[in-house]
Amino acid sequence: MVRNKPFVLVLEDDPVSAEALTLVLQDWGAEVAHAAHATLVEDALGNRTADLHYIIADYDLGDGPTGVAVASDLLSTAQQARVLVLSGTLRARSDVAARKAGFDMMQKPARADAIVAWLEAS
Repeated sequence: MVRNKPFVLVLEDDPVSAEALTLVLQDWGAEVAHAAHATLVEDALGNRTADLHYIIADYDLGDGPTGVAVASDLLSTAQQARVLVLSGTLRARSDVAARKAGFDMMQKPARADAIVAWLEAS
């Protein structure tokens, strides 16, 4: 099967935020997989982890690892993927963790045009 669309994983535990982000990404032309928690990533991606172009992760995924930790683990297979971390908290730990991992960071609510600009900056 030929795939021409960029493949994006959205790691977001809030269903409304996940749906809104998915719509933005699909409108941009991406194929989107969604996982609400680390335990659901394998089901969302199947055998396509290596195909990922982008990972957009909420920092706080509730109980379990952070979005930074999940994205870091995925990069062992999806080595070419760019990562954007979104955070709804003003505490500095999310920003520090994202930057330390080499990931880009945006505060929520992130504007659709800012997300698209980040996608197109690659």
